[in-house]
Amino acid sequence: MFWILIALTATFATNVRSARAADEKERSFYEVLHDLLNDFEFDLKENRVSGLRDLAVRNIVVSENVPASFKSHLELVVTEKILGATKTRMVKCLQCRSKRAVLGRDQVRVSTPENNPIELARIAKMNGIQNFIDIAFSYQADSMVMSMGIADSETGSLVWSHSYDSETSKAGAARRGVDPESLEKSIRENEYFPTKQFRLLTYYFNEPDAGDRSSCLGIGGRFVERYDRKRKEVGIELDVIFNTSLVSGGSKVATATDNGSRLFSGFNLTPLFVHSWNFFGEEENFNQMRGTATVGIGGTYAPSFLGALIRGSYEWRLAKHWAVHLAVGYRPSSTTTISGPEREIKGIEYGVGVSAVF
Repeated sequence: MFWILIALTATFATNVRSARAADEKERSFYEVLHDLLNDFEFDLKENRVSGLRDLAVRNIVVSENVPASFKSHLELVVTEKILGATKTRMVKCLQCRSKRAVLGRDQVRVSTPENNPIELARIAKMNGIQNFIDIAFSYQADSMVMSMGIADSETGSLVWSHSYDSETSKAGAARRGVDPESLEKSIRENEYFPTKQFRLLTYYFNEPDAGDRSSCLGIGGRFVERYDRKRKEVGIELDVIFNTSLVSGGSKVATATDNGSRLFSGFNLTPLFVHSWNFFGEEENFNQMRGTATVGIGGTYAPSFLGALIRGSYEWRLAKHWAVHLAVGYRPSSTTTISGPEREIKGIEYGVGVSAVF
């Protein structure tokens, strides 16, 4: 059973890599831009942007590999997001970006209001502008960055600034089914916030029993803390295992000659300390099946019995909240005196399970 589990795990890992490579495709320029604008729109709706009062676009800068005509398009789509998500009055300020040439002696000096704070403040007051927004757009083959800043028209002080990067775009991650938290590569240790996870489990086990083996059902819960960008989990699991005869209507009490159902026919608890390794590459994508390997150590307690247990499992996580498991465990030699003479319980447990992740 153990070698079958290893073979299935290797096959699954190969299939995941193949599926991921086949599923990856190039995204168009405007799809990525749309993701960045959606991130900006989300900040607008969440009131995370300051200085949204009588606003005007002052300056737009794009990287050299972007046509100058793209500036007009970028201004319009940013304005569209602001008007759609807020009640801000947008002012069209042509004078803000106009150039003025002055002839002095044998030189011609060209100036803009941006380089002349007094002139810019005069234009803003004349047009009823209270804040200016500046936009810087950079495009590379593997990334896109849109930076914005809002400044007070009178003092020139910056009241809000933010950069939107396609590599960390939450809108793009959500569209691809990726968990945005798995993309946070820049979180330092002192900024770590633990992510806790709870799941409900149900198992079918074939268990070593007092001189025999028992078919059992198990229900339990697992509470873990995820760390290392959700690639590892550590916590506790608590299971209750009972013989299937309790469900099917069979005898609940073992006789002296019937060694089955002896341990799992009554109250018992199986606590385990577990550690898991999640295999989802650089990002967790809810549209793809992910694998998780778990090792747990603990034991089973029942009246007149206390025995150790080592359990390993591999799960296939589906969508965001569901997973199926294969589990193999080993119970070292322990003795029981339940309803009769002392009997030894040891051997391998194996089973399958389903869990709901919260």
